[in-house]
Amino acid sequence: MRNYRKIVKMGNSYGSTIPPKTLSHLGVKPGDEISFENMKDGTVRIKRKTTRLPSGIDEDFVSMVDGIIQDNDAVFKGLVNR
Repeated sequence: MRNYRKIVKMGNSYGSTIPPKTLSHLGVKPGDEISFENMKDGTVRIKRKTTRLPSGIDEDFVSMVDGIIQDNDAVFKGLVNR
């Protein structure tokens, strides 16, 4: 199945949306990073950025810390000016 999207001007850049089925296929969610690789045949390869955690660091722990940071964003931003 092909999905078509328009390219739109966004400030000094250009952008588009990504179909939900494609996001699901890539296994990405808001905040995740993806990479674009231009292939010689004119196609573009899109990949989900994968991060390898150091030995002994649990993915659930990282998710918990990320949630704490997101929930307390204003607090952390306020500490910057202290």
